[in-house]
Amino acid sequence: MTLTREGREMEKGPIKPVHRRQISTATIDRILSMISDGYWSPGECLPPQRDLAKSLGVGMSTLREALQSLQTMGVLEMRHGSGTFVSSQPFVEPYEKFIDVSVSLGGLDLEMLFEARGIIESGLAFHAVEHATEDQINELFDILQREWECIEAKDHECCHDLDLAFHRLIATMVNNKFLAQIDSTLFKALDQLFRVLPLTKEGWKLHYVVAEAIRDRDSFGASEAMRTLIESSAARYFPYMKVTSHKMEVQ
Repeated sequence: MTLTREGREMEKGPIKPVHRRQISTATIDRILSMISDGYWSPGECLPPQRDLAKSLGVGMSTLREALQSLQTMGVLEMRHGSGTFVSSQPFVEPYEKFIDVSVSLGGLDLEMLFEARGIIESGLAFHAVEHATEDQINELFDILQREWECIEAKDHECCHDLDLAFHRLIATMVNNKFLAQIDSTLFKALDQLFRVLPLTKEGWKLHYVVAEAIRDRDSFGASEAMRTLIESSAARYFPYMKVTSHKMEVQ
């Protein structure tokens, strides 16, 4: 049996009204929360604005302001004549903007970024074992071969590009565009730092251990190898970050 929109709304339960003082911000928070909780799915059309405003307990002007903000953030899409829809990837763009702005303002702890990268990339490596094709695994080792040649040639720019290709390929193996985008965003936030200290032979060996575990279909081994790689990378960069930070304070 196919439910009407009204039937689906009844099945999901009533929408709780907003009670906070900062009504516009609270409305944005409530809508974001409902999307993240799965009340509305990516691509789903929201109720008509008048009905939504009534359900949330806010005025039409407040709702329109909130919807406009969410559209600017990339969470919602306004389609003329059709309504307001949840974007296909509602939290990728706001997340990326948050990372970009926070790093540029110095408001995001780089240690937290490395921690997030370790959690995400170890998970990606774990699931890459299950989904990676033989062609992708061969490509991973091809990247490592070219990476080694760049290290020998002391071509740091080449090493950087191939290091990025290595991690992107593992993210692609999982077939989850959302996770791949988050991983790409983290890499982007740390890009300038990665360009300062070139990849070493020791670092290359840690990459090779990750690739071996994926080739051997060892999920836990791949995850642990990736976590070790990220932790080793962080250990290299932290002393540099502290020295750089100190120089900036002196200046």
